[in-house]
Amino acid sequence: MSAWLTDFTVEALAGIIGVFVGVLLALIVDRRRQSQKEEQNELEREEQFKRARHTVLGSVVKNTNEASRLRGRIDKRKPSELIHTELELSVWSAVQAQFMESCHEIDERVRFAQFFDAVRSLQSFFDFHRDLQLSIAGAFDEQDPELAEILKDADQRLKELSDELRLAGVLMITDFGEPVHKQLLGLKDYGS
Repeated sequence: MSAWLTDFTVEALAGIIGVFVGVLLALIVDRRRQSQKEEQNELEREEQFKRARHTVLGSVVKNTNEASRLRGRIDKRKPSELIHTELELSVWSAVQAQFMESCHEIDERVRFAQFFDAVRSLQSFFDFHRDLQLSIAGAFDEQDPELAEILKDADQRLKELSDELRLAGVLMITDFGEPVHKQLLGLKDYGS
């Protein structure tokens, strides 16, 4: 073999090997960069989920306290007195899709969905109760015993729904709440 052909072959093989090594290194660097980017994105999603979860738990506390307040108001009101409630569903509506997508625990997703379904049910029955009170308000002045019994039954159902929501909220905060949520509900934190 001639020196020229040997030099050419050595240079060509060195160039080809250099290209393969360069491509391999570029792929390794790109894969590492992509992996770091995915890790960063996962950390950001986890942080967003924690914030959404904290906000939703705050809404659970508010609705639980409101259910307790509503329960107490029912017993203390006069028959013709209207009750006002401030149940809150807007936070859950705003973050529900993100929460459900980000939450990895099926039990947690189901329980939060059930709790806010119970809030909707209580709100719906409360609206019905208020409409019932308004529709029979004039007849109450005449002391109609049948209307009084209807309202008494509606009051009882409203108390039961309020108690169920309060209990569900306490259980949610006990199981998933942070110390601040437990403190807002008046629960003792036993180092959970």
